[in-house]
Amino acid sequence: MARASVTTQQVTRTGLNPTLTAAAADGDIVDAGAVALWVDNAAGSPITVTVEATAAQDGLAVGDLSVTVPAGAQRLIGPLPARTFAQPSGEVGAGRVLVNYSAVTSVTRAVIKL
Repeated sequence: MARASVTTQQVTRTGLNPTLTAAAADGDIVDAGAVALWVDNAAGSPITVTVEATAAQDGLAVGDLSVTVPAGAQRLIGPLPARTFAQPSGEVGAGRVLVNYSAVTSVTRAVIKL
């Protein structure tokens, strides 16, 4: 399997009822920028969502963003600025962000842009 490309849903003045879909076992590719990843963990155990960082500061790699989502809970993760998280040209997901999940059973997600 390959990573899933997740469509970003736009918030409007009339509101957004986001569609959450199953997280991909091989991870997701999402837009960078003023977006947030909404993760709903309906499983019985906590999971870890990892957003891969690609930036360096003074020659030191910026660490990945790891967020624990407790069992039966939701988390809104973001923003995901391109300067920190976007994949470089020539790489899988170039210009976009790679997201990994420690488990995907009963986990859904949406990408939301303001």
